[in-house]
Amino acid sequence: MKIAVYGAASNKIDSVYLETVEVFGKEMAKRGHSLVFGGGASGLMGAAARGVYAEKGEILGIAPTFFAKVDGVLFKECTEMIYTESMRERK
Repeated sequence: MKIAVYGAASNKIDSVYLETVEVFGKEMAKRGHSLVFGGGASGLMGAAARGVYAEKGEILGIAPTFFAKVDGVLFKECTEMIYTESMRERK
């Protein structure tokens, strides 16, 4: 099953949320589910991706091309990354 996770891109939230979502990502991968997300390396989306990656799960990132121009914004370990021309197209 592919599970989409879109959430806060900011790390300026209580760490309990980041930790919980990372555990969720690990559990997804352990159960054979893959992640579809906005491609970000930070916040809740990044936490989910780190969790799935830790358990060697599949990760599909979908991000606008302008994010690729800013170092550290995108999660580098995606299995596949789809680039869009705009945020609207990404949604």
